[in-house]
Amino acid sequence: MKKLLLPFVLLSVNSLPCFSNDLTGVRKELEAYAAPETMISITGLPDAAPVAVDPAVDPSPLTEQLLREEAAADPDTFIDERTPEEVGIAFGLYPSRFQITDPVRIQNAAVLLTVDLSRQRLLVKSPSVNTEYKISSGVPGHLTPGSGRCYSPDTMELMHHSSLYNNAPMPHSVFFNGNIAVHATSAKNEAFLGRQASHGCVRLSRENATVVYGLIAKSGKSNAVICVKGSSPQR
Repeated sequence: MKKLLLPFVLLSVNSLPCFSNDLTGVRKELEAYAAPETMISITGLPDAAPVAVDPAVDPSPLTEQLLREEAAADPDTFIDERTPEEVGIAFGLYPSRFQITDPVRIQNAAVLLTVDLSRQRLLVKSPSVNTEYKISSGVPGHLTPGSGRCYSPDTMELMHHSSLYNNAPMPHSVFFNGNIAVHATSAKNEAFLGRQASHGCVRLSRENATVVYGLIAKSGKSNAVICVKGSSPQR
């Protein structure tokens, strides 16, 4: 199966602005991203629910074929609209790549970002920065997903443009849960920071997004963890 997927990956991955085109790096990351097949609670997230992690299994040939065809027809929209699991099936990168359940890895992360939906804050912990920033998470109907779970940064872009929302610019984007990213907001939207205002992503000020992006770029994606906790305030 992997041999059959490789030609597709080679042809498709260079056309994806928000998907890693470093195949060697992807292969090296897969082993590091593997999650234990257990039920655990995420350390450091007191309001997090236990996470059930199922063993990775090969999808049915029909499902895989349909997802691959959809990805080939419109790669940008596929990446933005599909879940991490569906992206993984289409490109041969399975769910263990995205979610982290190892408490030791979470605790020892060189850069630990915690998205606190309840307080609309991003907690940043690293050797050089230990602070919190105001954020804007998703509004009702587009709530930021993943509460109670931790992820490894997947794709980083200095400037990403959303294929879902009128090619909207997303400076200093760090994707961590499929089409969800931490990124800088526009100058006019910085006034909304501290309350819900996005379509699901985690918005930061331009200054703070630059800091976060730089920390992860310096430490390496495999040494960073992004956790989500809490619930979005009722509006």
